[in-house]
Amino acid sequence: MDVFSTIFSLLVAAAGWYYMFYSRAVANLSSIEDQAINSRRLRLRRAGGFIMFLLAIALFAGFHSVDSATSAQAFVLVWLSVFILLLTVLLLAMADLRLTWKLRRSRLGRASAFEVEPPRKHS
Repeated sequence: MDVFSTIFSLLVAAAGWYYMFYSRAVANLSSIEDQAINSRRLRLRRAGGFIMFLLAIALFAGFHSVDSATSAQAFVLVWLSVFILLLTVLLLAMADLRLTWKLRRSRLGRASAFEVEPPRKHS
């Protein structure tokens, strides 16, 4: 179990590191998106990456440093921080998704961003 939790924490940290420094998706949108909105999207993604990195540290601490039998208060505090960090990542991702829906809606004109075309039949 220790190996899997360590690997999981490292994967979460690597994903956060990637989002902070190496993700180029925002740069690819800069040609079709307003500069202010693109900057907001960049800040959201970097903040999300940083929170994911903190989440990895909290997960590692939760799996390896605290025990509910020895220190219940520390155990609850660490796992509550994991929950709050996970919720923060979720909220930042939803804000980024909302920006994507707005971009799609503006690119499609008046059509709704939620409409999906039915698959075409090939004959």
